[in-house]
Amino acid sequence: MLRKTKDRPRNVFIYTKESVESASTSSSSDDEEPKEAWMKAPAGTVAVRSGEDALLTCVVLGARGKPVLWRRARDSALLTAGAVRVTRDDRIKVLHDDTDEPIQGPGIRKGGDVWALVITSVKSTDAGLYTCELNTQPPVRSFHRLSVISRGLTPPEAQNTTDPYSANNPTLSTLALAHNYTDCCINANVTKACLGFCSIQTILEGTGQDPETCQPDFPAIVKCMADGRNHVPCCIQEKVPDICQDVCRGEFTPVTDNIKTHYSCASYMERTLACIVEGIELLPSPPEDVEVDPLSEKQLNVTWSPPTENTDSVTEYILNVTALRSFDAHLVDPSETSMNTSMKTGTFMIFKVPKDKNFFVINDLLPFTMYEITVTSYNIHGSSLPSYSVRSLTLTPGKMKSTAVAAAPKLPDVRSCCLAAGINHYGCVDKLCDPTKTFEIGVTDLMICAPWAGVTFGCLANGMDHTPCCRSRGLPESCLPLCSGNITNLDFNHFKCLRFMSGYTNCLLQGYGVLPGPPTRLHLTNIDTDYAVVHWAPPAALADTVQYYNLHYKALQLEEFYRTIDAVQSPYILEDLESNTDYEIFVEAVNEHGLGEASPRLIFRTQSVAVEEEEEVANAYNVTACCERVQLAGVCMSLCSYDAKMSDLRTLAPLCAQEFHKLLRCGAGGRNHDACCARRGVPPSCRGVCAGAYRGSVNSCVSYIGNIVQCFEEGTGLLPGPPREVHAVLNKEKLFLDWSAPQDGANATYYVVHWQKVVNNSQPYYYNTLQFDNKLNVTDTKVGLEGFVEANQTYHMFVVAANEHGTSLPSSMILLNMTQDNMEVSGIPSPPHSLSVASHSATWLSLSWQPPLFSQPDEKITYTLFYKSPSQIGTANVTKIATTVPGHTLEKLNPNTQYVVWVKAHAAAGDSLPSETLLAWTDPAYPAFVEPPTINPVNLVVEGASMTILCIAMGTPTPTISLYISGRLVRQEVTRHMVTVIHNVTRDMDQISCYADNGYGTPMQASRKINISHVPTIQASGITMAAAGDSVILECRVEALPKPTIAFWRDPNGRTPVIDGPNYSIQLVADPEEQTKYTMRLTIKKISEADEGDYFCHAENAFGKTLRPVSVRLRSTAPHHNVTECCQEMNVSSTCIDACSFHLDMDNIMDRPECMNDFEKLMKCAADGSDHRSCCASWGVPRNCLELCRGGPVTRTCALQHARRALACFRDSGAKLPGPPRNLKAHVAPTPHAVLLSWDAPVKNPQTVYLYRVFWRAYGAKVPEKLDTSETSVVLTGLQDDVKYECVVKAANDIGTSSLSQSIMFTTAGQETGAAAAPVSGSGTASAVGVAVACILVAAILLAAGLYYRHRKNLRLKAQGGVAFENPSYLRETNPDTIVNGTVPNGNANGGNGVANSVSNSTAWRQETLQNPSTAVPAAREVDPTLYEELKLGHDGAGFKRLK
Repeated sequence: MLRKTKDRPRNVFIYTKESVESASTSSSSDDEEPKEAWMKAPAGTVAVRSGEDALLTCVVLGARGKPVLWRRARDSALLTAGAVRVTRDDRIKVLHDDTDEPIQGPGIRKGGDVWALVITSVKSTDAGLYTCELNTQPPVRSFHRLSVISRGLTPPEAQNTTDPYSANNPTLSTLALAHNYTDCCINANVTKACLGFCSIQTILEGTGQDPETCQPDFPAIVKCMADGRNHVPCCIQEKVPDICQDVCRGEFTPVTDNIKTHYSCASYMERTLACIVEGIELLPSPPEDVEVDPLSEKQLNVTWSPPTENTDSVTEYILNVTALRSFDAHLVDPSETSMNTSMKTGTFMIFKVPKDKNFFVINDLLPFTMYEITVTSYNIHGSSLPSYSVRSLTLTPGKMKSTAVAAAPKLPDVRSCCLAAGINHYGCVDKLCDPTKTFEIGVTDLMICAPWAGVTFGCLANGMDHTPCCRSRGLPESCLPLCSGNITNLDFNHFKCLRFMSGYTNCLLQGYGVLPGPPTRLHLTNIDTDYAVVHWAPPAALADTVQYYNLHYKALQLEEFYRTIDAVQSPYILEDLESNTDYEIFVEAVNEHGLGEASPRLIFRTQSVAVEEEEEVANAYNVTACCERVQLAGVCMSLCSYDAKMSDLRTLAPLCAQEFHKLLRCGAGGRNHDACCARRGVPPSCRGVCAGAYRGSVNSCVSYIGNIVQCFEEGTGLLPGPPREVHAVLNKEKLFLDWSAPQDGANATYYVVHWQKVVNNSQPYYYNTLQFDNKLNVTDTKVGLEGFVEANQTYHMFVVAANEHGTSLPSSMILLNMTQDNMEVSGIPSPPHSLSVASHSATWLSLSWQPPLFSQPDEKITYTLFYKSPSQIGTANVTKIATTVPGHTLEKLNPNTQYVVWVKAHAAAGDSLPSETLLAWTDPAYPAFVEPPTINPVNLVVEGASMTILCIAMGTPTPTISLYISGRLVRQEVTRHMVTVIHNVTRDMDQISCYADNGYGTPMQASRKINISHVPTIQASGITMAAAGDSVILECRVEALPKPTIAFWRDPNGRTPVIDGPNYSIQLVADPEEQTKYTMRLTIKKISEADEGDYFCHAENAFGKTLRPVSVRLRSTAPHHNVTECCQEMNVSSTCIDACSFHLDMDNIMDRPECMNDFEKLMKCAADGSDHRSCCASWGVPRNCLELCRGGPVTRTCALQHARRALACFRDSGAKLPGPPRNLKAHVAPTPHAVLLSWDAPVKNPQTVYLYRVFWRAYGAKVPEKLDTSETSVVLTGLQDDVKYECVVKAANDIGTSSLSQSIMFTTAGQETGAAAAPVSGSGTASAVGVAVACILVAAILLAAGLYYRHRKNLRLKAQGGVAFENPSYLRETNPDTIVNGTVPNGNANGGNGVANSVSNSTAWRQETLQNPSTAVPAAREVDPTLYEELKLGHDGAGFKRLK
């Protein structure tokens, strides 16, 4: 560690005072007692290492007996009062001398003025601010900062020294901690948020910034931290690895995706900072302003300025001079052919210069050679970093630098010419009569001086015509008279010439003959990939007046404008060029008057870098070819590179785990990189990876992967490869070994032969024991070992290649039995090793082993795994399994059984010996046991949210767990713990089951039913019709959890509640079977006109609220339907005709069994030609009885059970539904294979019809086709000639549909008269009838209500087949049970396009379904994702209802 030997300066004290305006004193008043108290606080921070004693000194003048207090600033804790310790911390005490004897020290009169706070054995928690306070009003204070530094951050053995009166003399740590390089960081454009890293003190105390975000700024920060000092010697002394010494040089290697940048230096950072902290105080900074000036063909003059830091400590300067490369003779100018060009690249020279000189002339250099010069400051402690590099060329032979510049010719006296011509305006004379100022002429000047334009421009022309020059410089024709001097007057057209005044001025000066001519003989030499040397000769005219040259260049096809380098001399090194790129250059000479003419343009191309790279790659070790030879998996090939990406490693690690040993073997290249890894800080536990010996510890070594890969890349270029084809020949007790030299990389200079006698206690070989009992160094590729081995013994032998950098790894191993004679033994791979059980169960064993330690890196190795039960004797019972990876899982084993396992390796050189033998047991078998599922959140699963389900199962072997939700399999996995997250929970997911089976015993299932909380949903009953004075019940079905609170409102805003009272009764009835379902019931006991209208069912719980409307309407008193007339037309028997008064009297029918024969006719008349199936379905009439609701034939059971409900629907909605279409006819269509159908609107509610549905089929066919239209005619296309068709039509409005019209028969030739259609049950046309209300209707309502209450369970809606209660148009929705995919011929309604729909699969068109024309069932369905995928992805509506 560097030590400081120079004297440290005394502290400078800061005078602080809060209650006194000034504290000025004079030398005469030093001995007087101050009138007011004040303090002196030492400057800077007291910094001590942890565990040392800290001394904070406070000088108090004028205390006058008042006590001095020491406090800790952060908590204002009182530590001492006077000389008494107040705190309980016995490490704190006060040093104070009450004597009045004077002592030495600036500003201290006597010992009683000093109050020192002592803290022994300081800790990191003691750091902070302390106050020394005099107990006055107001108090007088001084502030003292204490910094405690970890011992790892300070140089060893650094001591704090104190003088007799103060502990605040600057220590090494104190000054170093003051190293604040923020200004440097700001100048280097460091991000403002990262400036906390620009101070050692801030780094030690914590910057508060994330280092990851500041990593782009670290190169600039580290450069500023090093401050130009060379801290590498200190870092080497502190054993910082070379890979981590970049910070010691002021450099920082940013972490990129390249795997080589991911190396670990964290454990050495404290030592590095300690060296920087010390070096900042002791070492000098680099010299400043280094310049190099060529003097002759053999001399360069180097000048510099002294360093800015520690200038006085500099003892000498060191100049490093490097000849960068030799020049090719054919590229040199012919006049320079006499020069010697044999100098080799990289010649290095060092010159020492005394500290009192700041220049040096380097002699005896080679002519026309490029040199790079740096200057370094040295003192007794070390050195600075080298200054910035300066490159310079020595001159060509026979040339010396020109030191004198001749005066340029004088300009003509244009001013006298103007004055002689009578111009008396000073401004015009000053600007228009001075050729050096003509480029300053403006519009105002031309306007003012226009009267003298002919004189001024004539004098400027000086009797010469400059027109050719002006024309070549691009001046327009209107401006050329200015150049000739022949101009009589100025006008506005000449104002545009002001843009060209610079060229005009240059032409004047050129015409005067005062500017130098164009440089001559412009040429280039030494054209390289990134630079070229530019040469030129002085101009032919006025060469001695040239002061310097300007060089202009640009990349052709890449740059539009020239880049200019000012003030250069020939030859000039044009640097920072792109390889394989065309450039254009020219040069201009400059003298005191301005720029001369440009030289001719020169175009050249830089060399390509590809050739150099190919030459380097050809001699390098090819790691990719090695991976291909060992047949590395293709997906892992991107990792087979020393420049692999860290992101690829993270991504491919799981896929390439079994291939990792191949990557290591090829990466190591058969070299032993252990020494390099040790040098670069790789811990001993990871050194096996450095030798390509994978022993399963790679995961713990990932942080050192950059260190290791750098050693691999470096070592494959320096270390020899392994010997190949090792053979041993035994002939008459003479033993000979021979082998082939390494094929790639560096050459081996010698070989080391190792051998060892094999006995029972022989230790296995590992990479870090690269020797046997005996070894022999040889330089040839063969050796005789007679005399070194004993007869009748067995030996292990191997050979390694070596050179001055290290050794290779053994390529193969020889096992030789000396009892045999006349035999030849070839080297084979060493046995696989470290065979172990990675995991196990009752029916399988997962085995792993390590590849052979002795093998060629590019050798393809396969394995054979042998296993058997110990109870089985004989080789026939041994099972063999071939594999290419060092691991395998044995399956289908017997539980609780022992197996014997061993492995052999196979390579092209031969088979290895067997590995060690492993005895392994399978586990006993236990039947599966599963625990009830655990659901989180507990008892609070909310619909639409997520829930987590945990299934835990025991058993051996590991069971297969299946998760069922409401009877559906959601997920299945072989595991003991399965966690499943279900998103978008729906309320039907209330039954959770975990099922486990492992093939032994009886499978087990455990279930749990959960409550899923959800917002109330309401299914309203729609519109209820009633007569005035009736008792009406309005119901809403509610489903909610937890139980909702309910209310009925008369308005949607909830401002007019329905209050339970004499005329209203409100109930909430719970469903006895399903606890989440309720019925809201509002009973209006005697309805009147005031009660007619809309009501709103409101339900609310903790998760939300819902509102649904229900309505009650008073029935018109006028009769609207005369059932008697219809009954007479239908020939109802006279005994039952009295049941047909206005409305059907159900009780009258039920009392007379003879009327049941006419029941179908009676119901058809009551249906009034309308389709009431949707109303019936909403009230629970089963599907097989729905035909009753449009007057169709049904079974007797349906008639008895559901007739009253059908009559109630007839009563409620009969007046609103449309009647059937009338007069359906078929006509000949204007197009072939088509027919035109027409019909009349229904008599009943024709104005409400918005849709007609047409059904047709070939006569006798079972499946009809259909299309929808809003018109009363349609053209059916795609028909076949000579085929009979039958057709019906029905009408629909917003409420529902009518029954079917009368069917007709037709062909493409039109309707067939007199032809009867196929019999369709109940498809007769209902005649339009009047409307009326009778007393029988009231009785039917009361009977229907009684039947509803007695059979409410039967009337309660069940959500069958996905039918929702709030959707009364059930029959208008497509029934998924009856849909078949198919296509429908196109139909045209009055020339428009028809709508294609699905075709019913029923045997008659009474089971057809009516759809809105804007919707259509898709003809095909995509393959749905699995249920678990839907739930896992959290798609909205991913519950079971959506998937039905």
